Amino acid sequence: MNTISAFAVMRPWLAVAALAVGLALPPADARAGDYVALDGERGPQLYYEEAGEGTPVVIVPGWTMTTRFFAKQLEHFADSEDLRVIVYDPRAHGRSSKTLDGANYRQHGRDLKRFIDALGLEDVVLAGWSWGGITVYSYLSQFGTDNVKGLVLIDQTPRPLPLKDGSWNDGDIGIVKDFFDAFTEDRVATMREFIPWMFPKGISDEEAEWMLAETMETPDIVAALLLYDGWMADFTATLRTPGVPLLNIVREENGEAAKAYLKANDIQSEFFVKGGHGMFYDYPDAFNSTLENFVKGLED
Repeated sequence: MNTISAFAVMRPWLAVAALAVGLALPPADARAGDYVALDGERGPQLYYEEAGEGTPVVIVPGWTMTTRFFAKQLEHFADSEDLRVIVYDPRAHGRSSKTLDGANYRQHGRDLKRFIDALGLEDVVLAGWSWGGITVYSYLSQFGTDNVKGLVLIDQTPRPLPLKDGSWNDGDIGIVKDFFDAFTEDRVATMREFIPWMFPKGISDEEAEWMLAETMETPDIVAALLLYDGWMADFTATLRTPGVPLLNIVREENGEAAKAYLKANDIQSEFFVKGGHGMFYDYPDAFNSTLENFVKGLED
């Protein structure tokens, strides 16, 4: 058995060992990114990619999602002199360390703080997509906005469970139970349905397969724990007084409910409605220009 085939055979067992100690294995398809160690050389490491120069914009992908979903943003801002776009794989996601520790959004908020500090970023714009927005909310609740210039929430309510019918939410308790039951019964089949829903403009079979592979990098137990923790979140009070400019980018079906929710809770926000849950992928030009204009406006 040659060295390559031996590694292929051993890789699943090495992955189990890495999960136990919180280390990251170099992925076979690693791209031109880098790693930040959160707690010293032996601690969890977060994989990230960046593009451009200027105001740092840190994008947090959603539940089980990864840096790769934002390839169109990284490509667009590669030569930017105004925005430095940085996207990272959260703990136990994608190419970051696979660890059972910290499978909750309080820890993910702390990870975001350590990530920012490790890169020496100042006056950052925090952008969270889907439940990556919950990481941003968690960061704000724990650390405030002293080092934050602006906020971008990409299709994420501060309260996933509804207060009443018609409120801006991610689904009622019946939807929660159905999704969780389906996920624990057959994760692959569930994600095969969930992924195309996020991109209603349409994705190819090839795109659907790499997206599925990316989401499957998060261990089952971690994904399940984050599902529970995310559904239980309520950061409405945190968002009422952020003290910095806020932009909500919301999918079309949620536009009116989101506007009504923000108004009812006295949350001041710029607003942009476009496409579906993954509008940044379906409509990258519109999304990129909206993000760029918002960040540039922070300098005025």
